[in-house]
Amino acid sequence: MIAVWKRALVLASGMALAFASEVRAHGEPVIVVEPAIVAAGSEVTVTGSEMEPGEVFTITLEGTTASVTLGEATAAGEGEQAGFVVEFLIPADTPPGSYTLRATTEEGETATADLTITAPTETAGDEPATVQEPSGELHALERSKPFPQVAGASVVALLAAGLGLRLILARE
Repeated sequence: MIAVWKRALVLASGMALAFASEVRAHGEPVIVVEPAIVAAGSEVTVTGSEMEPGEVFTITLEGTTASVTLGEATAAGEGEQAGFVVEFLIPADTPPGSYTLRATTEEGETATADLTITAPTETAGDEPATVQEPSGELHALERSKPFPQVAGASVVALLAAGLGLRLILARE
């Protein structure tokens, strides 16, 4: 009987925490960046929502080693429907990697979105791409493994089989 009460208490406290976090999250600004993967030197579109009209957000691109201010965006609209849609150019010298796009107000409200930046792409030339003809040769994959790797996997498999057999025999 006590175990049932403990489970009920744990379940009730978990539900209370879930509802409390849901209430706190309501009304906080949200941004979305598209595309989520972009080449350096390209443009991204940042869409903000759930903001107060007139709020000014500073948009920064934050990496592991540096932070670059891309510009500002002002929320427009009425009530909780205020937001913005702006385009920013990712600097061409931005190193490839994972970044956080952060929108921050002077009051400290913050919204973030993940952005992956790839190396700059070369512009396409006027020449059509060359197409290679199929060769008809079989494609062979090298699948050999070093002996220590094969031996280690074999030992693990034998130990697992032995322990499994021991468990089966222990039940009988």
